[in-house]
Amino acid sequence: MMFRATEEISEAFDEHDIKYRIFEADETSRVGADVQVGYTAFCIWFISSDDDSDVAVRVPNFVRFRTEEEKKRILRVVNEMNRKYRYIKFSLIPHENSVILEYDFPASTQDIGKTSIEIFHRMMQIAHESYQNFMKALWGSDQFFGNAVFYEYKY
Repeated sequence: MMFRATEEISEAFDEHDIKYRIFEADETSRVGADVQVGYTAFCIWFISSDDDSDVAVRVPNFVRFRTEEEKKRILRVVNEMNRKYRYIKFSLIPHENSVILEYDFPASTQDIGKTSIEIFHRMMQIAHESYQNFMKALWGSDQFFGNAVFYEYKY
């Protein structure tokens, strides 16, 4: 079932030429937009569960880690990013070994479509600004390019 907020978000995305896809289920409808920012790619999901303004925005698997040591370093960055960014929340999901980005629309949001465009751009900006901090924590180096690490080589 497609909820009203999902329709408004898809209409706003159409107006701004943002490519997206819609998934419908009995209890939720979702608008997903794949984006590439800097050296990472991810999907921003706008999830609606009723005909009101109840919309959750999620970026699952924004950063993935493997070991307990990486988890400790990533948790420090999660806390730093949560102090730095006021509205977008970074959450470490231990059982998935990943970090997600979250935003929940206020229930009183009047223009979901227009607001979704603003949140979409804000999520991309924050993802771009924060991604390098997570990679530094994972790779333990200030020199990185995507998932490749560059070390100084002495001849």
